[in-house]
Amino acid sequence: MLIHAKRLENFTMRATDGELGLLEDFYVDRHTLKLRYFVGNTRTWFFGGKVLLSPNAFTDVDVEDLSIAINATKKQIKDSPKPEDQAPIHRDYEKKLNDHYGWPTYWNVPAVPVSTTYGTNQTTGAPLIPPFIPRGQSNLDDTVEGNKTGADERQLDEQNQVQLFSLNELIGSKVHAKGGEVGKIIDFIIHKSDDWHIRYIVIDTGGFLKREPVVVTMDSLKEVTWFDNSVILDVSSEKIESAPEHAIDDPLTSDYEKLIYQHYEQTPYWERT
Repeated sequence: MLIHAKRLENFTMRATDGELGLLEDFYVDRHTLKLRYFVGNTRTWFFGGKVLLSPNAFTDVDVEDLSIAINATKKQIKDSPKPEDQAPIHRDYEKKLNDHYGWPTYWNVPAVPVSTTYGTNQTTGAPLIPPFIPRGQSNLDDTVEGNKTGADERQLDEQNQVQLFSLNELIGSKVHAKGGEVGKIIDFIIHKSDDWHIRYIVIDTGGFLKREPVVVTMDSLKEVTWFDNSVILDVSSEKIESAPEHAIDDPLTSDYEKLIYQHYEQTPYWERT
């Protein structure tokens, strides 16, 4: 199932014992581009209503009813650790959240980038996210190797830094391709199969002659530059400007997906081993 992120934000969350609120945003793994958390707005039900829910918690997506079912009670969700407003999601917080619900952790599994060009110079399959090491862990063997230097401590602290980004934060970002700026991001397209991935970026190319938006595969994403709110794509501006148009309210069909991959001369994700 392919669905626009903006449309998914209109879905109602349903706990095992009733309606809970609406989806508000999505947190994506910065290395693999997998969807790691749904951000729910439950303020109509209880105070401090911003909650994070793992895709592991979702049992059903009803496109007709615009609802998504959660395998948790309202009380479980109400009592869950809450993210701080305007603060990044740190690994310490993720661990508390996973412990609360009993969800499996993902960061001890080797991360496989969606593209070997995105966000890293390491080869596909390399463990991009180091294992979580609790702060204050003692050196039981008291070995030289176990004694942490200041540099070691800084490295451990970096491991605990945010590994996620918000899709909503990227909406409106400038898009740069080979040849110059081509437009801005207006949406993303999420793929729900065995897992949740961000498959496509929807771009408004603007221009004097108004066109429908165009779609670019996430394989084309080379870099996110937060300091100037832009993304860099590893395709030519001509390819993007000549891409098949995509009406924002239209669903993405398999035929259109094939056309997109043919246009960008990329191997479709469904043909990869």
